[in-house]
Amino acid sequence: MNRKQRRMENKQRGFLPQGASPRVQDVFADALRHHQAGRLNEAERLYRQILQVDSRHAHALHLLGVLAHQVSRNDIAVDLIVKAIALNSQVPAFHGSLGLALQAQGKLEEAVASYRRALAHKPDDAHAHYNLGIALQDQGKLEEAVISYERTLAYKPDFAEGHNNLGNVLKDQGKLDEAVTSFGRALAHKPDFAEAHYNLGNALQDLGRLEEAVVSYQRALAYKPGIAEAHNNLGNALKLQGELEEAVASYRRALAHKPDHAEAHYNLGNTLQDLGKLDEAVISYERALEIKSDYVDVLNNYALLLNAQGRSVRALDIIEQSLRIKETREAKNIFIFCIKHLRFMKQDSDIRIAMVRALTEPWGRPIDLAPVSSEFVKLNPDIGMCVARATDAWPLRLAAQELFGANGLTTLATDPLLLALLNSAPVCDVEMERFLTMARRAMLEAATTMTALDAEVGSALNFYSALARQCFINEYVFSQTDGEILKAIDLRESLTSVLESKAKVPILWPVAVAAYFPLGSLPLAGRLLDTKWPEPVMAVLVQQILEPREEQQLRATIPRLTAIEDEVSVLVQKQYEENPYPRWVAAAPAPEAKDVAGYLSQKFPFSSFRRQSKSGRIDVLVAGCGTGQHSIEVAHKFQRAKVLAVDLSTKSLGYAKRKTQELGLTAIDYAQADLLKLGSLGRGFDVIEAIGVLHHLADPLAGWRILLSLLLPGGFMKLGFYSEVARGCIARARAIIAERGYTAITVNEIRECREYLMGADKQADFGTITKSLDFFSTSACRDLLFHAQEHCMTLSCLEGFCRENNLTFLGFEIDAAVLRAYRNRFINDRAGTNLRQWHIFENENPLTFFSMYEFWIQKGSAGGAP
Repeated sequence: MNRKQRRMENKQRGFLPQGASPRVQDVFADALRHHQAGRLNEAERLYRQILQVDSRHAHALHLLGVLAHQVSRNDIAVDLIVKAIALNSQVPAFHGSLGLALQAQGKLEEAVASYRRALAHKPDDAHAHYNLGIALQDQGKLEEAVISYERTLAYKPDFAEGHNNLGNVLKDQGKLDEAVTSFGRALAHKPDFAEAHYNLGNALQDLGRLEEAVVSYQRALAYKPGIAEAHNNLGNALKLQGELEEAVASYRRALAHKPDHAEAHYNLGNTLQDLGKLDEAVISYERALEIKSDYVDVLNNYALLLNAQGRSVRALDIIEQSLRIKETREAKNIFIFCIKHLRFMKQDSDIRIAMVRALTEPWGRPIDLAPVSSEFVKLNPDIGMCVARATDAWPLRLAAQELFGANGLTTLATDPLLLALLNSAPVCDVEMERFLTMARRAMLEAATTMTALDAEVGSALNFYSALARQCFINEYVFSQTDGEILKAIDLRESLTSVLESKAKVPILWPVAVAAYFPLGSLPLAGRLLDTKWPEPVMAVLVQQILEPREEQQLRATIPRLTAIEDEVSVLVQKQYEENPYPRWVAAAPAPEAKDVAGYLSQKFPFSSFRRQSKSGRIDVLVAGCGTGQHSIEVAHKFQRAKVLAVDLSTKSLGYAKRKTQELGLTAIDYAQADLLKLGSLGRGFDVIEAIGVLHHLADPLAGWRILLSLLLPGGFMKLGFYSEVARGCIARARAIIAERGYTAITVNEIRECREYLMGADKQADFGTITKSLDFFSTSACRDLLFHAQEHCMTLSCLEGFCRENNLTFLGFEIDAAVLRAYRNRFINDRAGTNLRQWHIFENENPLTFFSMYEFWIQKGSAGGAP
């Protein structure tokens, strides 16, 4: 094309003003040619030459601004293009170019306005719609971005980048299937579009279609090997498939291309930790933190690793650092995990504050913090002396003045950690229990001798009210002397008489009575609610009158799915109607919900099982849900879960339903049913959980078979059985208890039995029992030592049952340190699924499964093995 032809074309395109000299036209044509060829310095020189001749040459100003934008001099670009628009505001390209420069400066609102002005002049400009879509997407205005991209594609259907960006927005909206379709269209028009292959892989991975995701990442890397994020995400997909060594290789390739890729270092550290290569994992975590010091996910997993190595003090330091940066649910949970087995020798105000919050918000199950909280409370010198005096004097009961000393009662009433503990969970410490038993007696004495209504209580009301709530939580498990209980009965009768007469009630009376008997058992307890009480007293009334009343009402709404006729089922039902188990105050915070396959892949990365994902609702059965703690946690952990939770005891179910409604959960249906008759339901479940239930049947394996009949092919089941090896100490203790004539027919017998065991806890067996969390409340102690029906299992039995029923054993839910010790012992079983080797390990370490065997299995498909 000669100069004359170029001049004519530029004039037709509106690049040249009317009357421009041939010389200017030629220079402009040369500048454009250099610009289009990428010779930017020469183009800039020529544009400036034009402007020296004609400072009002709008197109030269515009293109000089475009050039400045291309070299990231966006402040200059904006200034030049604004001047061009001032000279000629009718050119759409001017507004579009200004939008690009403004967007590069982060001025998204102004950029959007510029793109809209461009489109006002030229509504069919596909690129302006596209750029507008990008700006709206950056603003988080996803619905508007979708509209812009769709308009882009209406004018330019083969625009691969438009399909790709539309896919990204749809993915951000959670419309994964539509996103996959968009990425597919991008690739249909541009098969070598590496970024679209990568984005397709991300969407497929989110859908759980891991094999397809791997293929997409590999295609992206075939076209563009240097995409570090694709190597990283390929590693994630491989890890979810259990291909850990391959995942490590992918993360290392990501880091070869991008050494400062903090997320790849983090993922590498996680996978190395799963492989048991802890020293290498530490290096990866520390490298990630060098790059990004506030990376809380790294800090959290680093803390877990250190804790598993036995470096709990250092782990606690790391998790405190994480919490200072951002208080995530995971970090709070790890704080509990790190601190619960530590023993402190001195006070730490920061840790004390964190422990109060962990108990009251809560950060996890409060009972997990109960032992360490008791130890920490005793580090307060005044309280520590009170506890020591009580322990030294036991079983002699000290009078209040001798027990509390000069400052003790004031300190008790103002110690936030003690109050939080008493209000949150059973106190799981023998020394603290003996002190609180004496403190309760001192409160009873104060209540029966007080003459004024309020003044004599003072600040002690906080402590006394919390103590009353503690007694209700532990179901009145504290021992009591004959004279003491007679005095408590007299006070109860006096309180009833005052309620009958509608006279004013002394402030300490209902609190003291509540520490010996549930207030809801009083004939006229409801009248207590007619008085305006201080907040600590009102909390006691809510706990013991209003909440039990609500549970009673909810029991009437719970459907009965099956009859309860089996002799053993009737016995077990009677126990849990009398003592619902466990009594808990607050649920652990909800974790990030995962699909079932993702959850199990993370928990058992080396296990061989079918990692299929199911779209739509997941049907879950919790068989033997008790008081609802288990069913609530199940509903929280699985995406799209619809839970049916059944139990023998309506009293337990009433408690469960109240707590579920309190949390605003609607995904759980409660019903009364006998597990032995669940076959009549006529429905199948994707997941079934039955923890600590089957071993209370006359024939646990028969019950297991019934649950398997309800589990869909390929479905997953979590079970919990007592271990014959680990429970040997329980069996021997039960034999001694029976010899002494304790039968747990009454709460008094449980109290007397506990006193005997605490007095004899220097014997190894009893020492283990009295350190169990289940020892410190009536229902839990009855469940531990006096259950109406109980069987213990062996790993040989479990292994044989799984083999006979075509079940894949996925692994135990067990402390990471135990699993690491097992792998060190049996290096050939990285997955930890060889039950015969676990049998050897358990015999070498008899208390490994003291709580119980908790494990997952997968049912075989209809046509064969999983």
